[in-house]
Amino acid sequence: MDTTFGALCLIPPILAIVLALVTKQTILSLFVATWVGSTIVNGWNPLVGFVKIISDYVIPSISGNASMLVLVTLAGGMIAMMRNTGAAEAFATRVTKVIDTAKKGQIVTCLSAFIFCYTEPCLMLGTIMRPVTDMVRVSRAKLSYILDSMGCNLACFSPISSYGPFISGLIAAELLAAGIQGSEWGIWLQMLPFNLYSLFAMVTVIVVAAFGLDFGPMRKEEERAQKTGKLLADGVEPLVPEIKNVLPKDYKLSLWNFIVPMVSLFVSLFATIFWTGDIAANGFVNCFRTANITLAICMAFLGGGIGAGIMGVITGLFSPLKAFDTFVDGMIELINVPFILICAWSLGTIVKSMGTGDFMVGIVQQYLSPGLVPALVFLFGAFISFATGSSWGVWSIMMPIAFPMAVAFDLPLAYVVASVISGGMFGDQCSPISDTTVMSSTGGSCNHIVHVMTQLPYGLTVGISAFLGFLFGGLTGQYMLSIPVTAVILYAAMFILTKADSARYAKAA
Repeated sequence: MDTTFGALCLIPPILAIVLALVTKQTILSLFVATWVGSTIVNGWNPLVGFVKIISDYVIPSISGNASMLVLVTLAGGMIAMMRNTGAAEAFATRVTKVIDTAKKGQIVTCLSAFIFCYTEPCLMLGTIMRPVTDMVRVSRAKLSYILDSMGCNLACFSPISSYGPFISGLIAAELLAAGIQGSEWGIWLQMLPFNLYSLFAMVTVIVVAAFGLDFGPMRKEEERAQKTGKLLADGVEPLVPEIKNVLPKDYKLSLWNFIVPMVSLFVSLFATIFWTGDIAANGFVNCFRTANITLAICMAFLGGGIGAGIMGVITGLFSPLKAFDTFVDGMIELINVPFILICAWSLGTIVKSMGTGDFMVGIVQQYLSPGLVPALVFLFGAFISFATGSSWGVWSIMMPIAFPMAVAFDLPLAYVVASVISGGMFGDQCSPISDTTVMSSTGGSCNHIVHVMTQLPYGLTVGISAFLGFLFGGLTGQYMLSIPVTAVILYAAMFILTKADSARYAKAA
């Protein structure tokens, strides 16, 4: 298929990928790729191309997606308020009263992640649960694996997080570029069951916790912890020194520090949904379809932050002015997210204007079966994400390529979007240079290399199973069946690996 720029249309996305691999800098890679694309579009004049980045791409992307930028910024404020008011510690204090075995400690840690899916589970959940899991002799490697698997994978499934809005923002840009009338949140919702890697990464870690399916290096870590109480091997140091939450010595921490912000968050969320969706006229179910979900999540973050601030003020933890400063500081901590979104939207516009999607479609039509698209998108995304340590960067690069291919080949949009998201999460979780991997090592107070090596066998097993699931779904058109196919392959592999490891240890003994 002919395009305006021919093979030149591949330069911006390829450049973004190569720069991301070399520099490990997502924002820089996206910006430079956008500049090069703008230069090509504007007669190969780099000065004009540079100016046009702002006038033709950045400003329009901001004006068209302002609510999304506000949302992800407010998320940082909410996270900071929960951290600084001792909400996490209050929750942990109550939970430690009912946990007395390693299995209970692991399962409760997994399930507790659902409460913190709107925030940074890797760090916050680790801070909360580490004293609990230490008490019942869960190795730091196992804790870090739980944090990594139940952290960002779960955040992909939550609209009350920075992940859900980020993904929906990318989808919205592609819907607009393709001229398709549709709801980005609707596609996001349909995508969830097909997000094979994230779904089965979470299910797997729960199964591992419940049934003790430890194999590979993880088995050694767990056996030592249970027998000797040594949560890390002798001479092995955690990534960073353990950080204790600093509260005044005379401060009386209450479970209300946790309850009030949570109630405020969910009341604000559903009140806004019912109001903007006109529940009186549309009914309970339809109001969710017509509501302004982005506004609702913004109000939820604000409501939760205000609730946490009120508890901090009335308990004498800080002044109203300090509460405001804490929220603002939290927003500043997350300032890189809006810049990633803006660069991603800008590159997406460049890719669309150069006909990159059409060019890729033509290549696939000539050389590949359209049924291979989901599996190849997953595989390619996983490779880039592993090498760069960034799922968001991969989504930003792959979505403008995969989405037009799905439209052209009449593949389910939600299924192809899921392959993009799954590929990014697979590489991100397994990558030693990923922010989430580092945060999981930090949250679990584990040695970073130990965490990477003990988690990798599980991640690879889930990833290979997800790839085969996408391959089956794409080639057969039986997309729903790709879910049980992935499950059967995965848990057969888990059973075989566990049995083989048990036999090897028994023979060694």
